[in-house]
Amino acid sequence: MARLPNPHPEGCFWHEFTDKVGTPNVKWCEPTVCSVISEPANTWSNLAYLLVAGWITWTARTAKSQPMRVFGPMALLMGLFSFIYHASNNYVTQVFDFIGMFLYVYLLMVINLRRLGWLSRRHIWSVYSALVVGSTAVVHAMYLVEIHFQMIIAFGALAIIGTEVLLYRRGDGERHSYRAFLASLAFIAVAQVFSLLDISRTWCEPENLLLHGHALWHVIGSVSVLFAFLHYRQFDVD
Repeated sequence: MARLPNPHPEGCFWHEFTDKVGTPNVKWCEPTVCSVISEPANTWSNLAYLLVAGWITWTARTAKSQPMRVFGPMALLMGLFSFIYHASNNYVTQVFDFIGMFLYVYLLMVINLRRLGWLSRRHIWSVYSALVVGSTAVVHAMYLVEIHFQMIIAFGALAIIGTEVLLYRRGDGERHSYRAFLASLAFIAVAQVFSLLDISRTWCEPENLLLHGHALWHVIGSVSVLFAFLHYRQFDVD
């Protein structure tokens, strides 16, 4: 995977900073414009995450479960970091974009590990922090050797699905509803299709100022986050 050229033309707001810190390892279909907001559609579409995260934070403010109380703030950081990344389009802010995704994905993972009894209450946050920090280090290592680090998120998603399957087989499906979880999976699958159509340039309309596949990934993905919250709030995870 060859390093991408600086997406910001010389003289534009982010050009010099990107030259210093490096370019991101992917370039979405939306053209980079010479502005503080370099990818408008991919940037503003993250407002969907912020709206969903705000509702979750308000709804879970009195929850007994600490993981539920931090669910909204972690989703908020995911949307905020993605907003900043697409506005600036460089490697450093891309790393923060991935940190935001790690904060969300690994929260669901440690909740499942706790539900399985594989993780004690005392260790839940130390394991969570180690996963986020360790994965961020792996991102940088993979960037240096020019390997797509997007696969880390895919492995995390598979781990969440796998642990949910184990819990369901243990009889969890008889005590709790899995409709919200299945809805969350359906929405994230549709969002992924649009993102793949974008990155592969199967659907790519550079002149379109409002709608792109990756922007739809943000909007539809935010609905997936909402259904994930509706699923996990069933469980009294301490």
